[in-house]
Amino acid sequence: MRFEEIHPNNAVGWRLAHSVKVGEKRIGKGTKLSEAIALQISDAGINSVHAYVLEDGDINEDDAARAVATHCCGTNVDLGLATKGRCNLHAAHTGLVQVEDGINVLNLQDEAITIATLPAFAPVKQGQLIATAKIIPYAAKQEQLDAALAAPAKISIAPFRNFSAALLSSGSALPDKTRKLTEARLAGVLGNITTYKQCAHKLDDVAQQIKVLASGPHDLILLLGLAAISDRRDVLPAALKAAGGEIIQLGMPVDPGNLLMIGQIENKMVLGLPGCARSPALNGLDWVLERFSAGLPIDASTIRNMGIGGLLKEAPQRGEPRAPRQDSEVDASTIVLAAGKSSRARGANKLLSKLNGKPVVMTTVSGVLAANKSITVVVTGHDHKAVNDALSGYDVKLVHNAAYGDGMAGSLKLGLTQLPDHANFTFICLADMPFIRSETYGALKACAQRIGEARIFVPTYSGKRGHPILWHRDMFAALCGISGDTGGKHVIHENEHLVCEVPVDDPGILIDLDTPEALAQFGISPIKD
Repeated sequence: MRFEEIHPNNAVGWRLAHSVKVGEKRIGKGTKLSEAIALQISDAGINSVHAYVLEDGDINEDDAARAVATHCCGTNVDLGLATKGRCNLHAAHTGLVQVEDGINVLNLQDEAITIATLPAFAPVKQGQLIATAKIIPYAAKQEQLDAALAAPAKISIAPFRNFSAALLSSGSALPDKTRKLTEARLAGVLGNITTYKQCAHKLDDVAQQIKVLASGPHDLILLLGLAAISDRRDVLPAALKAAGGEIIQLGMPVDPGNLLMIGQIENKMVLGLPGCARSPALNGLDWVLERFSAGLPIDASTIRNMGIGGLLKEAPQRGEPRAPRQDSEVDASTIVLAAGKSSRARGANKLLSKLNGKPVVMTTVSGVLAANKSITVVVTGHDHKAVNDALSGYDVKLVHNAAYGDGMAGSLKLGLTQLPDHANFTFICLADMPFIRSETYGALKACAQRIGEARIFVPTYSGKRGHPILWHRDMFAALCGISGDTGGKHVIHENEHLVCEVPVDDPGILIDLDTPEALAQFGISPIKD
């Protein structure tokens, strides 16, 4: 391929490498220069353009990209159209990505020929982009393309399949929160818990129940004990052996998920669940369930090879590499509740009281607007004209709740009705919490983008839950069902399996200015009603 800076009149039959603006018109890159177009460009006073022309042995970018993508297109994968030197591959089914090592061999052949993929064993949904072939220049040499296509480099999808499971809890009754969370976890990989059993956390009792479940129609048996499994001689593994089963692997190099047991009885897989199975956050159990649903091997060597990239959840600032993700970008609006009567402040209007010379409500809203650029709705009530005046000039939507005396629930529901249709999340903030840092809003949004299975994201500081809380649109109906002087606490309590706690370095999430003592502690000058 020849690629030159050339006079347009000498480039007839060539194609533009970069677009050219002629008057008000732009001639796009890739345009083949006819005599008329070349003359139009030169008449505009443009004496040189970057252009290219293919030579013998060159394969144009679209044909080369299509060839690479076709070569890599494995089972359960859809081939896209080639355009602008790119050709995409999409998952034809929901399942796990399978990538042959030859992908690296293909990419090593020539810098002009590339293919990028999702990580091996990444869970994907039907239609999701899993790989893209891209030719870097406008053509590739046939010789280099042939060499690249000699590499075994298939990308496939191992589809999830429907399966049934039984869950045996020993030592105590299964908490409703854990039951719902486990059901949701399995549903994500097309599993369904059809049987629940409970027994004492004793070897003989557990062994007897395992025998009963082994004779049933279930594909998978889940064991959740009173305590985590710490040794092959512990209750759950010993009971599995006593029931006639075998232990395939105890423990895995994935954290959280270290204390997972994998076993087998009568051709049924048995999983002894780690303690982190009670949390919605991604852990080693998810990786095993994904492979089970996809029909992939789960043996000792498979588990032991999971150490590189083994989650390391103790580093909260690092995104989990295969966490379930939202289908779309997080588009979060904000509702600021500013309607209360400040009854606990004993005569002071806490929202209008001065913090560093500005009303508290002004400081709170300023922080919200700096942290989150989407629409902000402020619901007012008591002394709403003064609150409106305090927020004059701010880019917020002010909504008055005339029935503010009935409690917070009415203000919350009114705020929800004002959100735009495109908002798939909303922060719910309290106007008397002016010390929340901008980074907290960002941390909640980033977590919501990573963790698709949760619907309520709550910041924590030193293990204590605070505000603001980020809610997925799926929870709006439940929030609209509350009444009286309560916020979302009841909804959170009923949906703990959908809650994700997000640790933040921000004591401000715990500081509200409800009382005269709180106002005085932070040097706030009270404004009397």
